[in-house]
Parts: sequence; C-alpha cells; structure tokens
Amino acid sequence: MNLNYDAQKSQDNVKSHDEAKESYFSNSKVLDFQNIDQYNDSNNFASFYALNRLSNRLENRASYNQNNQSVVLMQKYKKQKMIRTVFFYTYLLITIFQRPSWCNFVDYQEYCSLQNGQKIPTMVNFYFPINLYYCVEILIVLYLCLSKVFKATIIGQPNYKKIGIVLLIIMILIIINDITVMILENNSPINISLLMKPILIVFQKRTLRSTIIHYCQIINKGKEIYYLMVFSLIFFAGLGSAIFQKEDQYESSSAICQIDKPPFSQPEQCIVIILFVLQTTVNSPDIYLPYYGESRAYVAYFILFQFINTTLIINLVLAFFYSSYKDLMQKETKQILSKYNHRFSLQTQKFFRNRTGSDITRIADMASLDSVISRSIYQILDDKFYEIFIELSSLMSFAMIFVKFSKLKLYILLVCNSIMFAECLLLFYYSSKRRFWKKKSLIIEFVFSSSILLFIILSLLGYEHQKILLVLLCYRLLRGCKWMLRNKSFTILIISITSIFQYIVQLFGALFILFMLFTAFGQLLFGGKIFFSDQNEVHYELANFNDFLSGMCTCWFLLIINNWNVISFNYAKIFNTDLVYIFFISFYIVVVLLTLNVTIALLIEYIVQKISVRNQTDQSSSEPQDEMIYNQQTLK
Repeated sequence: MNLNYDAQKSQDNVKSHDEAKESYFSNSKVLDFQNIDQYNDSNNFASFYALNRLSNRLENRASYNQNNQSVVLMQKYKKQKMIRTVFFYTYLLITIFQRPSWCNFVDYQEYCSLQNGQKIPTMVNFYFPINLYYCVEILIVLYLCLSKVFKATIIGQPNYKKIGIVLLIIMILIIINDITVMILENNSPINISLLMKPILIVFQKRTLRSTIIHYCQIINKGKEIYYLMVFSLIFFAGLGSAIFQKEDQYESSSAICQIDKPPFSQPEQCIVIILFVLQTTVNSPDIYLPYYGESRAYVAYFILFQFINTTLIINLVLAFFYSSYKDLMQKETKQILSKYNHRFSLQTQKFFRNRTGSDITRIADMASLDSVISRSIYQILDDKFYEIFIELSSLMSFAMIFVKFSKLKLYILLVCNSIMFAECLLLFYYSSKRRFWKKKSLIIEFVFSSSILLFIILSLLGYEHQKILLVLLCYRLLRGCKWMLRNKSFTILIISITSIFQYIVQLFGALFILFMLFTAFGQLLFGGKIFFSDQNEVHYELANFNDFLSGMCTCWFLLIINNWNVISFNYAKIFNTDLVYIFFISFYIVVVLLTLNVTIALLIEYIVQKISVRNQTDQSSSEPQDEMIYNQQTLK
C-alpha cells in the first residue's frame, strides 16, 4: 500500500514539474503567437519584438528545465509578477513628486517656488517629504534589483549574471545616494537619484536594453557619415566667413552668440552654432534675409548649404540609421528562426487549436442566448435605422459643446443620452454573466453614458459642472463616427495599431528613456536657476528643468523642433555661456534626428505593410469571382 502511495506521489510530482515548465512558456502574451506566423514573410518591428520575446523564453526554459528545483523557484518568481509590476510603476509615478535635487531647506521656500523673492516656475506645488520619498525608493529598488538577481541565479546564463552584478552596483549607488541626501536634508552637492532611474529601468527591461544596444551599434557603425556632417558644417562656416566678413556691418558686443543675428561677424563657434540651427530649418529664411537684401547673389550660398546639409546629409543619416536597423532585424530574425523555427511552429499550432476550440464553445453559447432575448427588442437594437439614429444623436450631443449653455441645451442632452444609457442597460441585461466582463466596449460605453447623464442632471439642479460635462461629451464623437468602421482600410488601420499596442510602447520606450536622461541632466545643470519674469511677452522660462514634469515637457518642446533655437538662446543668456548649446544640440542629434525619425519610420512601415497585404488579399479573392462571371458570359 505504501509503495503504491509513494509511486503515485512521485508521478504527481513529475506531473506538477512538467506543468510548471509548460506554464512558463504558455503564459506568453497572446499577441506573440498571433504574430509568429508572419516571421517568414515579413520583417516589421512587431514581428521582430515578438520573436525576441519568445526566443528569450525558450532560452530561459532550456537553462533551468533540467533541474526540478529551478523550475519550482521560477514558478515562485512568476507568481510575484503583479507585485513587481506595481512596484515598477510606483517607482515611476513617485518621481513626479520627488523634491528636485537643487531644492534645499536653506535657500528655497514654499515647495521650491521662491528664492529671495524671485518666483521659480514649476509644474508641481507639492513634494513628498524627503525621508518618506527616499525610504520608499530604497525599498522599491531593493525589491526590484534583488528579484532580477534571483532570476539570474535561477537561469544561470553568463549574460544574466553580468546584468545581476550591474543591478547590484546600481542598487548600492542608489542606496548610498539616498541615505546621503536624507542625512544632509537634500543639501547634497550631487544627487543622482533622478539620473539613476532611467539606467535602472533599462537594466530591468530586456526589450529596452536590446533596443538601446542596437542603436549604439548603429551609431558606432556610421561614424563616417557623422564625420561628413561635421566636415560640411565647418567647410561652409569657413566659406561663409570668407564671403561675408567684409560686407557684414553687424558687430556683436555680447559674450554669447546672438543666435537671431547675422552670423558672420560673430566668433567662429557662433558661426558653427548658427549654421547648425539653420540646418534644422527653424531660423530659415530669417537668418539670411539681411544678406539676401544686400545682394540677390548671396542667397546662392545659403541655398547650397541647405541643399547639401539639410536635404542630402540629414536624410542620408536617417536612411543609413533606418536601413542599418532593418538589416540588424533581418540578421537576428534569421538566426533565431534557424535555431527555434520548429519549436515556434509546434507552439503556434497548439495555441491556435486551443483558440479555435474556445471560439466554437463561445458561438454555441451565443446561439443559446439568442433564443432567450425578446425578438422585438433584438430587432430594434439590430436595425440599421436605429444605428443611424444613435449615431445622429451622438453627433448632436457632441455638437452641443459649441452651443451656448442653456436649459434647452441640457434638455436635448438629457433626451439623447438617456436613450443611449437605456441601450446600455438593455445590452447588459441580455448579456450572460460569463460574457459580461469580456464586453470592454460596452463597459466603457456604460461608464461614459452614466457619467454624462449624472452631470447633466447635476447641471439641471444648479450645480456648476459644465466643464467636466463638456469634456465627457467629446466621447460622443467616437460613437457618432462609428460608420467609419465600415471602411475596410480604416478598420485595418485601427486594428493594426491597437493589436500591437504593447510593441508600440516598447518601440517608443527608448524615446521615453532618453527623455528621462536629458531631464535628469537638465535638472543637475539648470535646475533652480530659471526664474519667472513678468516683463517677457512670451514666457520661454516656463520651458525649464526645475522639476521632473517641467523637464519632460521641455524635452517635448525640443522634440517638436519649432523654436528650439529660442529656448536654447534663452538659456545661453541666463547662464552667459555658449556651452549650454552642447546640451540642446546633443538632444537634437540623439533624440530628434536618430531615435524619433527611425521610430516613426518603423511604425509607418508596419501600417503600410498591413494595408498593402490586405489589399492584395482582397484583389486575389476577387479574381476568381471575376473569372467565374467572365466564363458565364462566354457560355451565354
């Protein structure tokens, strides 16, 4: 009896270990399996990212699946995924309320908004107490770093061990920095807390780490093109000085470059800086109109400069960076497929068999439910004219935003939105409990309809909530334009974007990390030194790095390019040095010229590829029908 019991127990243990091994791989995102059938015939960024995720899981599984104890430990690690996610996003969110590194209790008052009576513009008027913030940060960093070290120990691969060591070093640096800041009450000469956040995030997220490594490899590969850009800039600076030095009557008495003035009577470094700004087109044609007015022939110099540097060299840099990234994607895709293609095929077939079975069960449930629904109500809700009526009501509700506030407006909104709210209640009533939480669009519609109806009633009763009501009414435009979904190309576009939202976040993740890095450097360099002035007509001092949110917004202003020269010139005047241009030019080259343009190019390529594949499918499906019609006409 005992022997049978022991045998049964050992079989159960083996079965549980096998299930644990399978669950680690099967917990992959559904999206990874949905994209896996595209690897052999397409090479877009979504397929590349999904392929890397799945190959990484296979590599990890192969590292520890020979040891039952490692499998059990990995299962325990996976069970804490929700806790790690909460800690990770908490670590990001509390940064908003982190007291800036420059703000001590001696020189600044009222949450760092005043210094010696001068107003310091910031976005946040409340910061966490120093001891509370840094204690929470130390606990979160300890948990996140030790969790990754624990995973690296289980997997045992050399790369994971190196990352684990780096994370331990980062953890020690952050803890030492935070303890020092707490002891000195934020009066530390160097506070690297904000600077270490993007570095820690990169080592926490493998996808971000691999993307940034790819970018660094490509930048290192294209050194010759960057040398060409610098050479062309210096050559035209010398050529312009030779042509215009006698004719230019403007003489600069300022210690800094006058970026809005004619360049060729200023020092040599100013000529290079102003020509670089002209290369980005933000000061064109303002900077060369004085020369153009003096002699029409002088415009040939500026046209030649912009043609070579703006039209040719910058686009050459973009083309090289993009093509190199595509080549790298193709190379890694072939390597991974040659190694794991058979495993991917088996897992994909298993996944889609399970999906098909669940879909058949769901259709059977829907057929049984339809018999319960009242035929009259069902026909009304499913009628084409009723759908048109709802769309018109939604558009009317949206149009009320532009109408002057009155009782009549509120009664019209009350009628239109009461109908849509009643529709939601009916659909909820006739939905089974098992499918209730799966109807995300219906839940969203119910939340907005009930909220709009609530604020309409409050407004009728005399409460002042018009602004919130008007903001909520913007949602009605989405329901009013539902007819656009009947267009196949538009539907494919929406589905293509929403289905890869996770990969889009990953694609733009490198951009977010660079924003955080430049915000951290900006706060260390410029934080607390930009003051508000009532004398300025346009308050460019609001584009500052005084706190985290202000720095992120300033990075966004610089990303759009427009007037980035004015912002940088404002900093040069405040600090009375041209060295600040190094910061802003670096941001333009790294973030705007390289990262942003390649990111947008990859996204556009994916969407265009999806639409073209769909059009080819429609054409191929219509060809047999055309051939059948032609044969029938021939027989007649």
